[in-house]
Amino acid sequence: MNGRANRWTTGIDRVLEMLLDAEGQLQKAGLPATYRAAATAECFTSAPGANAYKYGVTGNRVLLRRFGREWRVVGIETVALYPRDSRADKVRVSLSAEQVERVKAAAAAPFALQPKPEPTQGPFDGPDVDCYDAEGRLQKAA
Repeated sequence: MNGRANRWTTGIDRVLEMLLDAEGQLQKAGLPATYRAAATAECFTSAPGANAYKYGVTGNRVLLRRFGREWRVVGIETVALYPRDSRADKVRVSLSAEQVERVKAAAAAPFALQPKPEPTQGPFDGPDVDCYDAEGRLQKAA
């Protein structure tokens, strides 16, 4: 037996994958490239997926930020990741409120806005409708 693996840290290849994943998320959201600056991403390395692991491993939390036309690594921290950790292998992009509005506008751009329907009065709406009370007696409208 070789012992247990307890360090699952990242390398440059994985960081490049994280950068591409973050950029892909912005592109898929329809955010124009000119509005992508200042977006951030929080990324985590892998964690054990098997139930056989009864202990955590040392992994990394990589912090990215979009500057102009490129992403830059602004921080790498050591973190404990546990078996089946929900953060493992995730790239979570965060946007400013203005960027979120741009994404909404891009998503809605291909669609036309339907006119708001005018309120209509149904046959049972209005002051002059006869109705029945709880005991079944006909009540004439006023």
